[in-house]
Amino acid sequence: MVSIPYLDKADLAPLADAAASWAALPAKYEALQREFEQRVINHLKGHWDGDAADAAFVTMGKARTEYENAATEAERIGKLLQDAHGEFAASQKQLHALLDEARDDHYKVSDDGRVEDVDPRWDSPTASASPGFAEERKKKLDSLVSRLTRVLEVATAADEAASSALERDANGDSESFNTSVYTTLDAVEADQAAALMNKKGRLSDAEITKLNLLLSANKNDPEFSRDFAVKTGGENMLSKYNELMSPPAGTTLSKAQLAQLKELKANLGTTIGTATTSDDHRKGGPDPEITKFQNDLLKAGQRDFNANPTESPYGLSGYQLTSSLMSEGKWDKDFLQDYGDALITAEKNGANGGQNPDAYWGYPRTLGTTNIGALDPMTGFMDALGHNPDASTEFLTSEATIDGEKVDHLDYLLKDRHWPEGPGYTGDPANPSGYNNLGHAMESATSGRPFDDDGAPVKHTAERAALMNELVETIGGDPELISGSPRDEMRDSLGNMTAEYVADVQAAFGNEQGTIKPFGEPVNPPNGFETGTLVPFLANVGRDPDAYVAISEASQANTAIWMQEVAKQHPDYDEMTPAMGNVAHPGGVVAGILSDARDQAIFEEHSASDKDFNDAVATGDKWAGRGLGMAVGAVTGTAAPIVGTIAGWAVEDIQAMVVEQVQQDTTDEAQKEAYTRYAEGRTAVRDSTADSLREAIRNSGVDMTARKLNTLAESAARAADDGHTTGATWNSSGSGR
Repeated sequence: MVSIPYLDKADLAPLADAAASWAALPAKYEALQREFEQRVINHLKGHWDGDAADAAFVTMGKARTEYENAATEAERIGKLLQDAHGEFAASQKQLHALLDEARDDHYKVSDDGRVEDVDPRWDSPTASASPGFAEERKKKLDSLVSRLTRVLEVATAADEAASSALERDANGDSESFNTSVYTTLDAVEADQAAALMNKKGRLSDAEITKLNLLLSANKNDPEFSRDFAVKTGGENMLSKYNELMSPPAGTTLSKAQLAQLKELKANLGTTIGTATTSDDHRKGGPDPEITKFQNDLLKAGQRDFNANPTESPYGLSGYQLTSSLMSEGKWDKDFLQDYGDALITAEKNGANGGQNPDAYWGYPRTLGTTNIGALDPMTGFMDALGHNPDASTEFLTSEATIDGEKVDHLDYLLKDRHWPEGPGYTGDPANPSGYNNLGHAMESATSGRPFDDDGAPVKHTAERAALMNELVETIGGDPELISGSPRDEMRDSLGNMTAEYVADVQAAFGNEQGTIKPFGEPVNPPNGFETGTLVPFLANVGRDPDAYVAISEASQANTAIWMQEVAKQHPDYDEMTPAMGNVAHPGGVVAGILSDARDQAIFEEHSASDKDFNDAVATGDKWAGRGLGMAVGAVTGTAAPIVGTIAGWAVEDIQAMVVEQVQQDTTDEAQKEAYTRYAEGRTAVRDSTADSLREAIRNSGVDMTARKLNTLAESAARAADDGHTTGATWNSSGSGR
């Protein structure tokens, strides 16, 4: 691989000069051709006859063609060198920027690529006293290493491709000019990668390393991905992937080899996904060759691929292989719709009409010794939807027609389908059920961004808000659907989705003055969520520690912003008092429901411990920041990331306050009595509301005496307290306690 010192110090000026010189050659060859025609051919025409003249004119005609070929080759080599210079210059510029960033952030980058954290704050007592410091520094280091690696991969792939292209003699000899040289590095690299995928027999470790390098460097490049996919072919792509992931019986792979294959799975999946989207903006409509590639993948889903024909195990079906690759990257929306319909059709026409996928996708199929992939192809497809929000929204709000019968996609996946359990079916030892993957798809469909994306919130559309409402109605209307079943694996995703729509949740419990605003389109206009299903939904979902924290943080962050809005809109004390109570009460209701739900999880269901909830609070505060972002976006009409200050109020201060408040709503393991927990929950919501109000007043510019501020804070705290009591009672009565 190209080294950091080499790329850092490389003088690219000679390459630029060479590219310019080659680019100037075609005009010179064309001038020579014209001069040859005028001074030789045209001069002799009409003055020379006979056999010797005929033979000479044939030879001179060939010479004229060689001038044309020379100009053509010079033009193509010039373009290739220009492309190479552009790639190297871009990589060098990115490397310089990363090295500057590393130095500025106190990271040391060695010549061999090692990155060390040399921040002087490690020697300060404050570093060890700040729990988030180490995590923050490690995230930055990992990001830096990843970006440095990618820059070096791109430069290395370009270097090797340029060398290969310049050495290539397409004519097979040196007697004539080469008229078939490459003009772009993409074309060279696509040919190299396709040649490896089309090679007969298993690839060597060196060849897999080479394939990984090519795919990693170009997996997000539409031109490369398109050419690679077309030259490899859909069926052959799956066959080679199956062969690589299912080595012959008795083969022992090292940890390094397994890591290499896992990397290949990710790179290949992302590359194919990019290929399917490469014609999305093509003039004249879809690319026929990409359409054929996608149709070949669909057709190949129906057949089994035998990785080692003379042995068992037999390998996997086309659906299993495609879904395994689908868990990576961004795939074409329309293709995902067609693929999902085909997958459900295969199951409905299989064993017990989709009720026995274990048998349908199981033996004699096997993951092989690598255990890479999943026997249940629906899990990979769900993660594909989880990474493709437009596709997930469309798929989960639509239906398929199978043998004349309408099949609602969401109903089939959430209620009708039996999801096979076990790491072999999910492809993840830590994930016992594919319901977790379904949760990823639902997160993406309702939020408008990939389920694992921590970027800026996306405003809710009417379609996504309607889907969220349907899920609340479905799950809240049938609590047994989640409780005590493998579906409870979705609770963390459902908690994230609820946090995403927490403004609509709060508004359902009271929004008399309209201060609480949705982030984008509201849920179920004009009435919002129905509390009859919303309460049991929250109670069920809130039993998961991660869901509890996500909803709690988002709710408290939203309340902080609503209070600031009240202070700005109602600066008069007499008007402000009831208005503050109106926005404090709904947050209290949410807190009360969640407190009771948490108690049920710990003391009744025993599905989580007190430590689980404490750990969930300690592992992140992203929903505090995200909740603030959505609340401010709802007020200001922007969905931009929230940074800096909100009317002088530091975002970090709000996050710290919210996390502290959620942490206070816990107890240590020695306190087992539910009533103690309940009392602490009430105290926490009172304190958090009072703190939020004081901060809102302090940063709103409203001039208020300490006495009035204390009175107002107490009034809002009582409103939240009443809400907490209402929510807890509401939940307890609904659960029969």
